[in-house]
Amino acid sequence: MKFVEQNTQYQTLKIASEGLYTESGSRFIAYCYRVEDEDIVKQIKEKLRKDHHKAVHVAWACRIGLDADVERFSDDGEPSGSAGRPILNELKSRSLTQCAVFVVRYFGGKKLGIPGLIHAYGAAAADGIGHSEIITIPIQECYKVTCSESDMHMVIHEINKAGARITDTEFGETCNFMITFNSDKHDKIIQKLESIWQIELAFSHRF
Repeated sequence: MKFVEQNTQYQTLKIASEGLYTESGSRFIAYCYRVEDEDIVKQIKEKLRKDHHKAVHVAWACRIGLDADVERFSDDGEPSGSAGRPILNELKSRSLTQCAVFVVRYFGGKKLGIPGLIHAYGAAAADGIGHSEIITIPIQECYKVTCSESDMHMVIHEINKAGARITDTEFGETCNFMITFNSDKHDKIIQKLESIWQIELAFSHRF
């Protein structure tokens, strides 16, 4: 069974948090959240727009996926690259994923220029992230194991012995088990299970 090397853990925010940066009368309020899909990002963005209907911009950035394979950002009307990109860079510099940061700007009457905006949005994002806690979460792998009823007890014993956890079972003439284990134990566990000729082993998903 071919296995493409992937991350075995990821870093994200423990709790939602807020931050603030002020410059020349403008206020940049950061809101940081753990998210797992882009629909949630959209919902949060729309809620912030309603809650801060007098704000001039709601710029944001997110990184989603166990391997941070989805990156999105928006300047929301600020000059290109001056708002969403510096927010994203704060997430990337800390290797964070499964999270999003929104920065609401209230204009103070003085233009900051592109360098000033880049600094302000990045500083607000950094302050927001700093008010949370970065945690490391082990990535889990899920596999389906199939065996005959006569081999069921032996297979359960071997699964437990290998260090995997049985999370779901389906008994019958053919028995199916859903098993999970930490991704960093992949090689050891899969090698053990593949040596059991009485079973069929199929990858399901990571989470």
